[in-house]
Order: sequence, then structure tokens, then C-alpha cells
Amino acid sequence: MKSEGSTIAGASGINGGAVLMASQAIEGLTGKPPKLESQADLAGPNDNFQLLLDIATYAAISECVRPFLKSLAGEAGKDAWQAIKALWKKPPPEKSDAKTVEQIIQLQSAVRTAMGYGNTAIIGIRFESRRNAGIQLKSQDRAEFAAAAKLMAEYSEELMSRVEAERRRLMGEGAHSIHFVENSDCSIAIKVADNMIYVEMTVGWEGGKRPEQITVHVPIDKAE
Repeated sequence: MKSEGSTIAGASGINGGAVLMASQAIEGLTGKPPKLESQADLAGPNDNFQLLLDIATYAAISECVRPFLKSLAGEAGKDAWQAIKALWKKPPPEKSDAKTVEQIIQLQSAVRTAMGYGNTAIIGIRFESRRNAGIQLKSQDRAEFAAAAKLMAEYSEELMSRVEAERRRLMGEGAHSIHFVENSDCSIAIKVADNMIYVEMTVGWEGGKRPEQITVHVPIDKAE
């Protein structure tokens, strides 16, 4: 999957302050400003906030997870780490570059700001050149943001490679339509279960054959 750099995508309802915060943070993390991509509104204002980062940036975020969560007040940082630490087979460092951690905090703050204004937040990647794919966050919690970054860094490339291989196989076998389960902004939904991340699709066939539901997944290798 070829890297196209970082992108912040959204339509008319995207929060401008969140875009500015995220742009500054991403430029600090990658050395390059992100592209800003305007999306068409879908039957009214489309209030999505998509962060499309490359795998290396997600990996850098996941490596700084301990100090990122420790900056929470009181016991909240410890509790947040306990909730997601099984995703790291090798314990991440206790300390990281302070400037990098500050930029990650700013990036997550941008996500929190966007969600506070009613935007849906997608932590994603570019899939081929046609579609975006990502995890839609359910909350503004730092732990969920950090876990999503880890999953994207570790598993998203393999998952979407499997999705494309399955799509090609189905088309070769005569499927006339393939529809992905989507996030609220029409990006491909990468879903998370306890032991895997996955993409769902509905396959249509010729000749009156019933549509088929297919799940493509990658298992999550958790620490014991």
C-alpha cells in the first residue's frame, strides 16, 4: 500500500479549529503539512473528521502510548493503560521524546474537539486510490485513540491487502457487485472485535443467487 502522506478529510460540517490543531500536530510528527481534502456533502452537511496517516506515523504514536496516557490526571492514565495494554506484545517505552508526546496530545485534542462539535472521527488510511478505510471512534477517550493507532499501525495494511485480494477473487468468480459495510461518512469500516479487526462486504451474484455476506479479518496478537 503506497503512502500518499497525511490527509485531513471532511465536508462542510468539519470543525475548523480541529483541522488547524491537527494540521500543526501532523506537521510536527511527520515534518510535512497534511493535505486538506474537501468531501462532498451526503444529503446534507457531512460532519466527518477523517485523519488519514501513514503506517509509520501510527507506529510512532503507538510507541509513545505510555507517556501519552501518563499525562492524564490522577489514576486515569494507569487505568487507560490497563484497558489496552494487551495490544502491545512488547511493552512500549516508559519515556519518549517530550516534543513528540506533546504533538500526539495535540492531535488527540483535535479529535476530541471535532467530536465535541458533533463531528464523527475516523482514524484511517487510504485504500488504493478510490476509497478511505478506517476505525470510527466511539468516544473521545485517549485510550481508544491510542488503541486505534496501534491497530492501524500493526494490522491495517495486512487487512486491506486481504480485502483487495478477496475482492479480486470474487470478481473473478463472477460477482457483479461488492458493497462494503461503511462508516457514517461512507469510508470502508474497519471494525474491532476482542480478537480481530475486520471488514464486512455484501456480494451480489447474477442469476438470482442470494447476496452473500463475507467477513475478511486479521487476528489480533495479544500479550498473555
